[in-house]
Amino acid sequence: MHSSLRAIVLLATVAITVSGLLTDSACPEGVKVKQNFSLKDYVGRWYEIKRYEQFYEKDLDCVVAEYQPREEGGITVTNGAFSLANDTRVVGQGVGIISYPEAKDGKLSVAFFGAKPDRSNYWVLDTDYTSYAVVWSCEPYYKDASKNVLGFWIFSRQPTFPTDETIVKRVQELVKQYGDESKFEITNQSDERCPRSYV
Repeated sequence: MHSSLRAIVLLATVAITVSGLLTDSACPEGVKVKQNFSLKDYVGRWYEIKRYEQFYEKDLDCVVAEYQPREEGGITVTNGAFSLANDTRVVGQGVGIISYPEAKDGKLSVAFFGAKPDRSNYWVLDTDYTSYAVVWSCEPYYKDASKNVLGFWIFSRQPTFPTDETIVKRVQELVKQYGDESKFEITNQSDERCPRSYV
């Protein structure tokens, strides 16, 4: 039986500050994100299907992101996961805002545990709002500005990814264009292992 112990840790979907996919290459230019992005339609629950491994997600499965509107604008972010190593609930809370409102695109700034969301670090490459989302990030490595840390996440509105061929093909195209399929870690979202009330 899963423990109800809660641990507050740095579980930020895009708060990449220590590790991830470290590269000597510069962050690519011309990355195309979702245009006419609707934050209103994007809110709600998203299940992480696969990711580039991040330090704050090490040994975590059942990862879920819950986004809800804030009265003062933007969204609240609640990321939940379950550590299969010690049956521990893991929750991280933060806020997110549209990075460049005038651009009306899918570039968001997200920060956790009271930090100011002043870095455009959560880029929605594409989403249909109802079934899938592809999120990407590239930021300078805090220990060495000549290096960058890449983040890549595939989300679904359900614990399993859609089987629609058009969606599958679209996601494959984005991964091929901006990522490396071999670098992804699959997130366990099985009903047998994941409690559904941890967010």
